Amino acid sequence: MTAHSTPLKSWVRSRRRVNTIELKIMALRYDLDGAVEAGQHGLAWWSAQELFTFAVELSLIESGVESPSMEDPVERVCGALDSLHRVNPELAEAAWELWLRPQPSQEEMGRALDETLAFIEQRLGLPWVLSRQQAVLRWAASTSALRAVAKHLGMAASEDWYVGASDAPDLDWYSEIVATLEAESHR
Repeated sequence: MTAHSTPLKSWVRSRRRVNTIELKIMALRYDLDGAVEAGQHGLAWWSAQELFTFAVELSLIESGVESPSMEDPVERVCGALDSLHRVNPELAEAAWELWLRPQPSQEEMGRALDETLAFIEQRLGLPWVLSRQQAVLRWAASTSALRAVAKHLGMAASEDWYVGASDAPDLDWYSEIVATLEAESHR
């Protein structure tokens, strides 16, 4: 690698974190929708809270604000909301209020989930999070771009990178994902 590729390595590192968060958001969209459909209100609430935390992190990163990456869920939300407070105290206060609410009753669950999703869409500026299909497409496009740059830099040779099936030479993995989503939407 040359000295000119150093900024690209930083970009790849940052985009890898964004891509990981987008993957988590995509999975949580499925968890949330499945839990609501199954009447599993505790799982729905947990999924919404996790979705909210990752959306705050993603919003910060996309705004150029680094927040600490932590594994512990409580530390992660505290770190993300503290970072948000440094750049937008009013938004952070509203986010804290939303996140600290106790789990609502079954009767209030729908309204509480709608409020959480509205905050993500309107206040955090992430409307694509409201759709499973859009979340999948967002993650897939992000992975495609990240993989192309990483491959160019010689960083995408590890087993951690998705590789499409060799028996589908006409489609790359991204096209396979889009085709699957289109087929799913016609069911």
